[in-house]
Amino acid sequence: MDSDDRGKLAAITTMLIDLLRQQGAEAATEPVLTTEQLITMAKANIRARRRRQELFAGIQVADPAWDLLLELYVNCAEKRRISVTGLGLGANVPGATVLRWLAMFHEAGLIVREPDPLDRRRIWVRLTDLGAGRVAQGIAASQIPASATFNPSMAA
Repeated sequence: MDSDDRGKLAAITTMLIDLLRQQGAEAATEPVLTTEQLITMAKANIRARRRRQELFAGIQVADPAWDLLLELYVNCAEKRRISVTGLGLGANVPGATVLRWLAMFHEAGLIVREPDPLDRRRIWVRLTDLGAGRVAQGIAASQIPASATFNPSMAA
């Protein structure tokens, strides 16, 4: 990873943090989304990404970090385990990129990695409560009018 890539990653991370802080600062009187609504929105994001990829074959037109977080969110919300390899395949993100982003997510407290006791080659990955809450806020922020918000206590 060269300094240009690190700069891009830092810029994306800063934008995500700013977006999440802005959502957290909005009034609690706004409409609340259910977990089911958030899952539906996350799946719509994933379908849209896949459609964009079909339209622009051979060109990466998605944000790998967000794609990985969406895949993790849907799998966690639907109580499905996902391996690091499965996550990369589901999000259509190259393995080395998956590992770089997972390291950052782990450092930020957004994910937990768990070795598979039956197969030492496999690592299971899932969002922490903090990670799930932030992804849900990001989904809500990208899909609904500014008059609505996500209440983490309603999604549990």
